[in-house]
Amino acid sequence: MFDESGDTRKPGNSTKRGLSLRDIAGAVGIVTGASRGIGPVIAAHLADLGVRLALVARSRAGLEKTAQTIARPGREPLIITADLTEIPGQQRVIDTVCQELGPPELLICNAGIEYLTLFHEAPVEAIREVILTNLFGTEALVRVALPHMLRRRRGHIVVIGSVGGRTAYPYATVNCSAKHGLVGFTWSLREELRGSGVGVSAVYPTMVSRVGIAARWNAGGRPALLRTVPPEAVAAAVLRCIRRDRVEITVAPPLERVADVCSAVSPRLTAWMARTAGVYRFLRAAAARTAAEREFPKDTK
Repeated sequence: MFDESGDTRKPGNSTKRGLSLRDIAGAVGIVTGASRGIGPVIAAHLADLGVRLALVARSRAGLEKTAQTIARPGREPLIITADLTEIPGQQRVIDTVCQELGPPELLICNAGIEYLTLFHEAPVEAIREVILTNLFGTEALVRVALPHMLRRRRGHIVVIGSVGGRTAYPYATVNCSAKHGLVGFTWSLREELRGSGVGVSAVYPTMVSRVGIAARWNAGGRPALLRTVPPEAVAAAVLRCIRRDRVEITVAPPLERVADVCSAVSPRLTAWMARTAGVYRFLRAAAARTAAEREFPKDTK
C-alpha cells in the first residue's frame, strides 16, 4: 500500500533505519548518468547535504557543466568519464573513487538510455545498448562497489527505475524490459543484503518534466493518466530512500500511482485502463514522431 509519499511497502522490509543527515554529510557518493536528465538534479540535492560526489557519464562536457552547477566552496565534485557497459570502465570508476575520495558509501544508479519505437523496427544495436546500459551496467557497477560497503557494514544503493518497469508501456518495449529487470534486481539484492548494514532501494518515476527524455516525446494531447513529475521530486525520493531505507518509491501523480497498484493486482485491468485513457495511443504517436531519429544516441548517459 502507499503512504503519503508514494512509498510502496513490501512484506519483509529490512529493519535497517537508513542514514541520518549526519551520516550523509561527508559521505562518499557516486551518481551515474550525471551529465544530463535527472542526474544533475539528484547530484545537486546530494551536494546540498554535503556528500562528497563523484559524477559519472560518457560525456565529459556534460559532467563539467554539472560540476560547475553543483560545486560548493571547498568541495569540487570528482568527474569520471566512463562507459558503464564495459567491464574495464566499471572497475575504473570504483578504483578512481577509492583513490581520490575513499570507499563509496552511496551509489545512485541513474545511467540509462531510452528508445521509443515499434519493437520490430528497433535496430538490434539499440536493443543491445539499452539492455547493456540500463540493466547490465547497473548490476555490474553495483557488484564492484558492493564489497567496499560490506567491509564497512555501511552504505546505500539507489536504483533509478521507471513506472514502465512495473507495467506495460508499448512502443517503449525495449526500455521496459530493462526496467522490469531492475525491479527484480533491487528486490532480490535487498533481501540478500538484509542485516549487512547496506541498504538497497528503487525509485520509479513516471515521465519527468523539463529534463527527462519523455519531455521530448511530443505527440500532443498527453492523456490524464500520463502526466509528468518534476525532476526535484525524483531527487527528493532518492533522499527519502537513503534516510528511511525505503524499499521503493513511485514518483507519480496520484492517479498514476493508483494504476501502479492495479498493475500488480491485475495487469489486464491496468492495460484496459491505459487503452481507454489514450495512453497507448499517445505512445504510438510519440513513436511515430521520433521515427526519423533512427540513429541510436551514444551520449545519453
